[in-house]
Amino acid sequence: MNLYVKCGTGDEMVRVKSSASTRSDLQMEKGDEFTIDCPKSGKKVKVHVNDVRAEVNKTIIVIGLGIGVVATIVLWNLYGAIGTVSGIIPLLFFQQEKRAVKSFNSFMIRRK
Repeated sequence: MNLYVKCGTGDEMVRVKSSASTRSDLQMEKGDEFTIDCPKSGKKVKVHVNDVRAEVNKTIIVIGLGIGVVATIVLWNLYGAIGTVSGIIPLLFFQQEKRAVKSFNSFMIRRK
């Protein structure tokens, strides 16, 4: 999952460099408010943790698709048609990523 915040001067989305999987983890890592560098204006903008939004990481989905294709080919050769069940792997990756994004975006921190 990728974390983004809207830059204060425009509609440009700036990526937040963090490996936090929940908003609480992000708050513990960066605090209630933190600053980002707006690439458009070149200024430092103060943002609240609740302003951060998560989006699905497409790289994870592509990796899941690759694993699914390879597993399907290998298992097709070993077990026949039952090997096509491994084609579900990309769907599992996508579902997990979607759940993580929904969970992150639905939970908000109380503003002080």
